[in-house]
Amino acid sequence: MTQSMSPAWQPDASQLRVIETPLGGYHLVLAPPGCGKTQILTERIRRAHDQGIAYGDMLCLTFTNRAARGMRERIAQYIEGADLGQLYVGNIHRFCSRFLFEHHLVEAETSVIDDDDALSILARYQNEEESAIKQRHNRRREYAEIIQFAHFMHQIIHHHPRGLRLHPDCVSADDVRALKAICRAERREFTPDAMIHIYDHTDDYRDVIHGDAFDVGTQALATNTLRKMRYAHAYTAYCRQNKLIDFEDLLLLTYDALTVDNDYPRYRWIQVDEVQDLNAMQMAIIDLITDTAVTRGEGMVMYLGDAQQAIFSFMGAKSDTLALLRQRCGDHIYHLNINHRSPASLLAMTNHYAAEVLGVDRALLPTAQPSDAADCAEMRLIESPLIDSEYHDVAALARKLALADNRETTAIVVNSNYDADKVGEALHALDMPFFQVSGTDIFASVQVKTMLAHLNVLASETNFMAWARLLYGLGVFAAPASAREFMRKMLNRALLPSDFLLYDSTTYVQDFVAAVDADAPVVVFDTETTGLSVFDDDILQIAAVKMQHGRMVQGSSFVVHIQTERPIPEMLGDIPNPIIEERRHATLVSHAEALRQFVDYIGDCRLVGHNVEYDYQILVHNLSRYLPDVALPAHDRCIDTLKLLRLLHPELVSYRLDFFRRQHLFGLSEDNAHLADVDVEDTCRVMAHLYRRCREVIPEQQEFLDRAATRRAADMLRRNYRDLYVRAREQLYDHAPAGDSPAMVGQMRAVYDYLRQMGGDHAQPHKIDYVLSYIAHDIVDSSLAPSLAEQLQRHLMETNTLKESDLCGSDVLDERIFVSTIHKAKGLEFDNVIVFDVVDGRYPNYFTRDDEAQCAEDRRKLYVALTRARRRVYVAWSSGRIAYRGDRVVQYLSPFLLPVVRYFDSLS
Repeated sequence: MTQSMSPAWQPDASQLRVIETPLGGYHLVLAPPGCGKTQILTERIRRAHDQGIAYGDMLCLTFTNRAARGMRERIAQYIEGADLGQLYVGNIHRFCSRFLFEHHLVEAETSVIDDDDALSILARYQNEEESAIKQRHNRRREYAEIIQFAHFMHQIIHHHPRGLRLHPDCVSADDVRALKAICRAERREFTPDAMIHIYDHTDDYRDVIHGDAFDVGTQALATNTLRKMRYAHAYTAYCRQNKLIDFEDLLLLTYDALTVDNDYPRYRWIQVDEVQDLNAMQMAIIDLITDTAVTRGEGMVMYLGDAQQAIFSFMGAKSDTLALLRQRCGDHIYHLNINHRSPASLLAMTNHYAAEVLGVDRALLPTAQPSDAADCAEMRLIESPLIDSEYHDVAALARKLALADNRETTAIVVNSNYDADKVGEALHALDMPFFQVSGTDIFASVQVKTMLAHLNVLASETNFMAWARLLYGLGVFAAPASAREFMRKMLNRALLPSDFLLYDSTTYVQDFVAAVDADAPVVVFDTETTGLSVFDDDILQIAAVKMQHGRMVQGSSFVVHIQTERPIPEMLGDIPNPIIEERRHATLVSHAEALRQFVDYIGDCRLVGHNVEYDYQILVHNLSRYLPDVALPAHDRCIDTLKLLRLLHPELVSYRLDFFRRQHLFGLSEDNAHLADVDVEDTCRVMAHLYRRCREVIPEQQEFLDRAATRRAADMLRRNYRDLYVRAREQLYDHAPAGDSPAMVGQMRAVYDYLRQMGGDHAQPHKIDYVLSYIAHDIVDSSLAPSLAEQLQRHLMETNTLKESDLCGSDVLDERIFVSTIHKAKGLEFDNVIVFDVVDGRYPNYFTRDDEAQCAEDRRKLYVALTRARRRVYVAWSSGRIAYRGDRVVQYLSPFLLPVVRYFDSLS
């Protein structure tokens, strides 16, 4: 069910028009800052569902994770519904990740890497220190260009339209000259196929460019281009070998899949926020996942954006996106025209800027919400003689504002990370606490990555990147590249670091072989249940068979059907639940009797299952409810064929038994019966295959384990991590007492405390505390997910995507002063905003002032900065600068500000 619109919020007329937009076609909403988009987006979801649109047919795309979280919180507050879990709210990258994994388009063991991981991979090939690269802006930019070139070549190889290329500027004019010269020397036309051939054979073409056809200058250009191609190719090969994809790959692979197969799910009701910040590839993906019902009047797509806030061209966003959408939407264009945030005088200034500097039609600009309250806006200019004094002046003003009212927030908005650091130094000198959102994100720090890696290996024991980050973060290896290389050697031999932590002298693979070879039989079992909760659901069926020396023990089959008062799902995915018909012909016994029969059947045997963790845990909790005086064999004696398959067959895109049946893998035949006895039979077949493969790999394992370097790494990992890891595994299914900190946060805290004991350089402790507090109070709800296992399942993906700016606006922050770059401040709002160094040379940038597109973006950046304020805006500038020879040079206020300077008073 849904509840009606929140009584605390009444939409204005322009908002109501958007909310009541009828189904059918494409719609564009132009929404200036402060016009209340989030409420509209939430109310539209409620209304669409009331009109018969299923939540599973809806898609709500945002530009940032922060915006998605805000929308999800509002949805949870105002909309009730059992099937709300089917509603996707998130950014396009996260949608693509989910799409690729759910539809088995990438291997199940694939990891998503970030920019620092990508840089580390390239540094390994170029034999450079990662830390040194990060400190050199130009070198880091060269690395980024190589990675972009790898994506560019993917698009060339897969024939993506030219307009969808993510980073066409990564191929410079010099690169084109060099490639054309190579083609001329080879007497071939310069075509995409020729470019692909050169890309795949750079070593061969290095000989070509040293021929007589190349002068010294062209040879130098070609050398650089081939070098770029070679490393781009190596980066792609490394990622493919190690099952890694980056954020751009998420888009490219999703686009590839959608263009060759029309059978993937489409959505009939889509809303896209901040559409001006999306690039052409993202827009194309949205078009590809749009159902044809939209054009038949049975669905709709609504875009929301503001051309004046388009400041992400460096990420591929196009300034003409909204113009193209205007053509597509025709008469279905709406304007939100009431600003609910700013006082009238402050809005008058930003509207005047929009009209005079950005060229916006005044008829489209919002008016202030009528109010009887006094206009409390304040707009002032702060002039400093030099930039060094400007750093101090803005810090002093922020201090004054904070002391005047400690409930208000003040943001110092800067244009560069360097300025943010210098402003931060000035605030430190005044002993003023502040929160900085710029430069290296706290979530990209080694400490936070190590904490998150700990959670990720608990959730997925075979996670390549998580283990590599742990091996580096815990000091087992001195560099990320060394940690990744060690992990690759281990995985090639079906080994995991957890083998060092859970065993002293053997491995999981060897333990499995020993169990099969032992004289004592093992019990292969499976359960059918009323649901997926190991804590609350009932077991409906238990099936098992005993195996000895790899063969089924004659007459050992065990099957029992169990009574329950809980509802049984009628469907399993898109097929009728076969257990319902099966139970009509079976004798049902009580929980206690069935469980006692099975425990007696097991005896002292070891348990084997496919995804045995689930079956074991639901047995444990059913026993605690219905037969509390009886216990199962210890969990660490269970063997999981799913884990073994992940180790021995990492190339698989799915590890479900029904997938194996459809693909006729491991001797399984297709069978729609989803019953425990069928699953047991198939698990036995899988087990037989695994036994053969494990015996083959054991000699390689042992040779690797006997190496001195391996023993040293294993010993250090045991010293640094065994206690933490083993204790965490033991606590996965414990329910913490009410009021305790969430188990996820407790695990992160334990890792961080250990890292601090290790010594070395650490990220700001107060920011780490905020990270933990934010996850505890804003992400994890222990009342809904009391155990660590549940919290990892519900919240780990979201936690992995957090950014520092997500913390802004949270109640966990004590600081009332923020220092942020303009890009990271977008979407945030503060009581007071101080815009730093608004001078000619920054707005517009001196080096791009002849580039009209870049100048236009600089105008919009200043608009975004000015519109972050709820009450007061201060524009800081320095009237002079020290030139190269030490002379003082006069500076002027930005020409962008001149049309609105009359709104500002000078700060005395």
